[in-house]
Amino acid sequence: MQDAVKTAQGKVGITFEDNTRVQINENSKLVIDDFVYDPKNKSGKLGAKVALGTVRYASGAIAHNNPRSVSLNTPSATIAVRGTDFSATVDELGESTIILLPSCRQGWQDIERDCKTGAIEVSNEAGSVLLNKPFQGTKVMSRNMPPMRPVTLSLTADTINNLLILSPPKELRDNSKENKNATINRAGDMLAVDFLKQDFLKNELA
Repeated sequence: MQDAVKTAQGKVGITFEDNTRVQINENSKLVIDDFVYDPKNKSGKLGAKVALGTVRYASGAIAHNNPRSVSLNTPSATIAVRGTDFSATVDELGESTIILLPSCRQGWQDIERDCKTGAIEVSNEAGSVLLNKPFQGTKVMSRNMPPMRPVTLSLTADTINNLLILSPPKELRDNSKENKNATINRAGDMLAVDFLKQDFLKNELA
């Protein structure tokens, strides 16, 4: 409880006893609020907070058996996991960029056949959105502003890391400007994504 993992120029991978896996990228901080696991019943609870930087999460037994037992937070949002992978990036202002990722087996060739995509709900006091398609993303400015409506992102492998802090995906950046100017929560255009050649889809923590 209350363990904190902070990185500078390196990355840290953690595998919990229920096979939950997290990767903390460079210049990032993750705080583990609580972790309890009963291997006989495959039950327990996990609470963690992405305080800064980029963390990739892959669900384990606790989330698969009882998603409500997993509580993942950022300064601006709460992420409810339904057995899947995602990345969460928090910048120095506490704004969060959250992207749903498919989980692909080793040697995958077809994203629909060889990969699985679950769902996550991103919420705060002002509203919530559901991400249930590969590479859908949302941005949350603060606890007092609702998450942006999900958009499908066109990204390169390099941007699924701390570069998101310096330069968020164009789709979310455009939506952020639109939200500020119009003071309403509206989505940008949905973009077709072809990630069949992106090696980063493999779950490197497996």
